[in-house]
Amino acid sequence: MAQKVRDTFNNTHINKNMLLSIVTLATKEIAGVIDVTQPPFQNIKRIFSQNIGDGVSIKFTQIGLIIDVYIIVEIGYSVNDVVYRVQQNIKNSISTMIEMPIKAINVHIVDAEKHPQ
Repeated sequence: MAQKVRDTFNNTHINKNMLLSIVTLATKEIAGVIDVTQPPFQNIKRIFSQNIGDGVSIKFTQIGLIIDVYIIVEIGYSVNDVVYRVQQNIKNSISTMIEMPIKAINVHIVDAEKHPQ
């Protein structure tokens, strides 16, 4: 059964898995992102956060969402550019689909690899 999270901003109910999917897809659309991956110490983080998916963590606060996404960057791309584009794409995707305020989008680089052929 899909878990629903109550949005404290306008009392709508949002499927947590839908929100995780929006963030994951928005991240993977960016050139230079090889994959969204498990954060370091994944099992420990799952104990403290109910809103964590594979490589994406979402925390609901009174003033907006705090999103953490863990990625593998392709070698040869500017890390600053990739991170900025990931943040902008997540922000735009959430704003157009569900109109929730966002407090922070934290992009964590877990690894850098050559793109698999």
